[in-house]
Parts: sequence; structure tokens; C-alpha cells
Amino acid sequence: MKQEFVKLKKIFEKYKVINIPYYQRDYVWGTKNEGRNLYKFIDDIISQYKDDSSKDYFIGTLAFCSDEVYDVIDGQQRLTSLILFLTILANSKCSLETKNKNDTLINPGGKFVIQEEHYLTEELKHFFGLPNSYNSQLDKVNIPITGDKIKKQINMIGTKKVEWFDGLYNYILDNIKFISIEYNNIGESLKYFLNINSLSIQLSQSEIFYSILSQSLRISNSLKSIFSIKKKISELADNNGISKDFEFYNKSNYEKDDKKGIDNIIYIFLRTYYKEDENINYLSSAGIGKWMSFYKNEVFKDQIKAKEFVERFNDYLNDFEIIYQYITNVQSISNYNEAIHLSSVLIKYENYSYILKIMQQIFLSRHNYKDKYNLYEDNNKISLKKLNEICTRLNLTKFRNYMKNDNKNILEWFDEYIEIDENGQFKKTIDDIKNDIEIEQIFNLNYKDKNYVSTEGGTKEDNSRKIKVVLGVQEAILNYIAEPKNNISSYLASILLSNSFDIEHLYSVNEFRDKNRLEYWKNEKNKFLKDEDFDIERFSFENLSILSSSLNRSASEKIMSEKLKLYAQGRTVLNEYSEYLIQSLVENSEYYKNENIKALNLPKRTIEKGNYNTWEHSKNNRDFNIKLIEIAIDEIAKK
Repeated sequence: MKQEFVKLKKIFEKYKVINIPYYQRDYVWGTKNEGRNLYKFIDDIISQYKDDSSKDYFIGTLAFCSDEVYDVIDGQQRLTSLILFLTILANSKCSLETKNKNDTLINPGGKFVIQEEHYLTEELKHFFGLPNSYNSQLDKVNIPITGDKIKKQINMIGTKKVEWFDGLYNYILDNIKFISIEYNNIGESLKYFLNINSLSIQLSQSEIFYSILSQSLRISNSLKSIFSIKKKISELADNNGISKDFEFYNKSNYEKDDKKGIDNIIYIFLRTYYKEDENINYLSSAGIGKWMSFYKNEVFKDQIKAKEFVERFNDYLNDFEIIYQYITNVQSISNYNEAIHLSSVLIKYENYSYILKIMQQIFLSRHNYKDKYNLYEDNNKISLKKLNEICTRLNLTKFRNYMKNDNKNILEWFDEYIEIDENGQFKKTIDDIKNDIEIEQIFNLNYKDKNYVSTEGGTKEDNSRKIKVVLGVQEAILNYIAEPKNNISSYLASILLSNSFDIEHLYSVNEFRDKNRLEYWKNEKNKFLKDEDFDIERFSFENLSILSSSLNRSASEKIMSEKLKLYAQGRTVLNEYSEYLIQSLVENSEYYKNENIKALNLPKRTIEKGNYNTWEHSKNNRDFNIKLIEIAIDEIAKK
């Protein structure tokens, strides 16, 4: 590092062309705070020239890096403002000689004095009337607005001779001085930049990360552009569920809600790529940008490590996009990958609440860019077959957890179920997973709606979201067996995603309010002696089914015989097929006529009608539910 006290002219004479690296912020002095910073900066210079043109004007410290090209590390707002000030002054108020001198200053050797690879250079050239490739439809920093403000400020000086303005121009070059710090190493200069910004204007976590990545791209001679990478991440972040709060990442590190997805995508990569790093547990608390600057600065100092980091990160972005598109069904695939289809239905039903955790676990366990057991085929493309295997395990994991009323973590055990051993084989077999599923847990599930008869409603639990999946899967399996024209996921999507189906309470509040029925239940069956007893019974899984919304609205108003007729009429799955699950409660319905369903040998569970318009379940009801779920699990496991 070299430090010296210099005048502005020397920097232009020494560097000729000054490069603004990616990690510098956009030029904002002309528009931020209504341009007050710029106005004061120029006003102070003019005032000092008016008061005593022999005195220097000090503008602080500017930092540069002279490795390959001349980068401005600190001071780009001041330098850009001075170029604007000098050029507008020369073109509008100065002599032809000064104008020619300025033309040489801003176009040394035919190359514009400020080089920035995104849009600032072309916008400045466009404003100055130089040949350019400016596109007004792309990002811009509104140089014309800034230029007009500077013109007005210069015009406010009043009537002066050309010589006075030539003097002002020369004063800027000869008497504006600053401390120049020059680094000859990109890594050290970036470290300086990160340090000064941590003490002043806070960079966001993603901005720090992008700053580091831009230098990694540079020293690794990558053909990738930081801007194209940023654009890709932003597009990925716009996908459903990606911008939710991620429970593994410290919320205080998010800058804005609309940027959460960017941080989440980067976090998953770092958590995956550096999962064995001794400092990885600090990633969440430190944040994606600061963690890299604290613990991984070799990626912007060491060319080999930078190259590996850049290549793996670009691979990750491509893989993230493909995996996300498949498991959310953005990218359609063949029916041979039925498990992926089924996963996409459940992900959408869950409103993408678990998509970040799913993506992270897939990368951590199966695609971490470190071991050989990844999800690639021989052509280094994501293998649908391998992804389908993971989705089979994902679906079984969710189904296991949907059956438990005390488990809010729908992905519990997923990481364990997709782990592989040193030979690349799953540590847990499909049979192991199936054996872990406790089917009888479903009878602990309850659906408490807003309609109940007791003061407390019998129970405070509501597992309706889980229950709808369990019932939906039962219905989908019956439809798939009876009408194998569609796959299971298509039937399930029709039930869970169409808003056409509701959970049906087989007991209705109207039944309880019928005095004759209630007396019969109490006196003859010794049931519902307390109000809450009825609510508990009504809410329990065993007394629930799934029914199309149109029928559901009217079923509770009917006497029992009419109600069963409605159940037998259910026929709206995919707007075409019977609702076999609720039909199984009714004798002589389509359910009992379908030969494919008969072959399942499910216990018969038709409702038994009693006196006074009452009813009760068949004794086979629990066995029916258990066996049907066993069949469903077997089918899901095959996909």
C-alpha cells in the first residue's frame, strides 16, 4: 500500500482511465437527498475559488487499486461528480482551449475516463454527446437530472468572463487535493472497501456477498458477468416460497422483505458448500456477506479457490432452478416420475411453506458439490430418476407427519430418510420408512370448525389441514384404483388445490338439536350425556370424510336417509369421477359396484341407521381406514 498527498490532475495523468468495480454503489449524489450532497460539494469548491484561489481545497481520502486496471475503491461519488462538473463547466462556460483540454481528459486515447461495465459509462457518454451504446430501457442513474442541477448551479454564479471560468476549471484540477491510498492487490483493496463500509453506510448482506463474488469472478478470469448472476438470483428469488423468512437464517440479517429470497438462495449454497467448515455455525448470526468476508476471504485472493467457488456457485444456481421447477411442477415431466408430481401437489397445498427447507435438505444431503454421490447423471445434469427417489421419500415423510396431531414439523425425519452411506446407498430403505408410519395416529386427529354445541367446543385442537391431506390421499387412491386413467397426483390435485372439496362432519349440529334424536342417543345408546361429548365425537377423524363443497353445504340439513343419498351422489373428482370415499358409507353406491375397488377387499363400512333418524358407524370403520391407508402408503412408495 502506498499513501501520498496529491492533486486531482495527477490522478488523471497517472491513471488516465479509472475503473469502477462492481462492488461500488451506484452513482447517487445527483439524486439522493434531492442532490444536496452534490450541491454542497460543488458550492464549497466555487466558494473557495471565489474567496482565495491560491488556497487548496481538500476532499478527504480516495483509495485505488493498481492491479491490472486502476480501480477506485473509495471516492467514486466524488470523482464522478468532478467529471460531470468539469465537463459541463468546460462545455458551457470555458474557452475552446479549455474545452479541448477537457475532451482529452475525458477521452484519453479514445477510451472514456470512467469505465463501469453495467451502464454508468454509457449514460455519461450519452449525456456528453459522445459515441455510446446507451439503452434508456435498462438500469440507469439519471445523469441528465444530475447534469441539469449542475448547469443551474453554474449559471447561478452570474456573469463572468471566460477567463474566470477557465480559472475555475484549472483550480479544480490543480488545487483540489486529497490523500491517495493505492493498493496493488485486489484482495487487499476489497478488504479495505468492506472495512470502510462497515463503519459508514451499511452494505446489505447480499451486497457484501456480491462484492466478494465480483472479485472472485475477476481473478478467476470467469466469462460470467456479475450482473447476469445477480439477475438470475433475482429471478429465482421471485419464485413462490423463496422469499419467506427462513427459520435457519437470523432475521436481523434481512435488509428488505423483497430481498429475502436473494439472501435465502445464497445462504443455502454457503450452508451446503461449506457444511464441513469449522466456522459454518456462525453463518446464520453473521449473515451471508459478513461471514464470507470474515472467514472466506481466500475466494477473492486465491485464483484457484476463486475459480472453484465461482464454478460451483454457478452450478448451484442452475441446479437450484431445475430442482425447484421439477418439484413445484413449473417444469412438466413424464408420468414416470409420479413421486415428483405428488410432491408438487403437496408443496402447493402447503402454500410453499416448506420449500426452502426441502431445497436446503436436498442440497445438504444429496447434492453438496463435495462428495461423488450427487444428483447428476453422466452428463452432469440433474437426474430425474434420482430426484424422483428423493420425492418418494419426501412424500412418505410428509404422510407420516400428517398423521400425527402432535407434530408441527411436516419434514421431521426427511434428512434421515435421504441420507446415503459411503457406497451411495440409502441408509434407510423404503420398508424402513413404511414401518415408521403409525397409521393409528390418525384417530387422534380432530377437526374443530366454528360450529359446536358446548361452551368450549369439546377440544381446542384443529388438525384440519392434515386431515384434508389424509382424506384426500384416501380419495385419490380409490379414484386411481377405480379409474386408472389419471395418476394419483392428478386426483389429489383436484381434491386439495381446486377449493372444490371440504371436510364433511358426518355428525351435524342439527342432529344434536333434534330433541328426539338426542333423547334416543342418551337413553338408548348412553351417548352424548354432555354437550362436549358430542363435539368431541363430531370433531374426531373417525367421523369425518371429504365431500364436494356443493353437496357439503346441504348435507347437514337433511334427514339421515336424504343425507346418505347425497353422499351416494358425490361425483366431482376432476369434474368427472365418483367420490368413492364418502360413497363407501352408503350401500349400493358406485363404490360397491366398482370391480377394481372390490378387488382391494376393504372391510365394508356402510353406516347403520338407527331409530329416530339416528345412525352409527359400522364396526369395520377403523379397520377400513387403516387398510386403505396401508394401500395408499404402498402406492406412494412405488412411485
